[in-house]
Amino acid sequence: MLESPENRHFMRMAVNADVKVTLRNERGEQQLQGVCLDLSAAGLSLQLPASAEIGDSLFAEIGSSGSVAPLKITAEVVRSQRLEDNSGDFILGCRIISMD
Repeated sequence: MLESPENRHFMRMAVNADVKVTLRNERGEQQLQGVCLDLSAAGLSLQLPASAEIGDSLFAEIGSSGSVAPLKITAEVVRSQRLEDNSGDFILGCRIISMD
């Protein structure tokens, strides 16, 4: 049995970093700017100005300060939820497929 409060296999780290996202689905590709809220070895959560369907794929490039190269992630959307703050933004929960 997992003993973390959220029953996760990997600990999440708050990131709150700018992210560039290419969302891919049957309608094509959509370029978005948003915020990577947190990141773990298995997934990440993103705040974006558009919704996504469960199963959509995305490519995320998380910026960093200084001379460190951005983190590049390919992921699958596993959750999409509209924020209740009237911003029109969505929180996407994503499973990481690959990371560079």
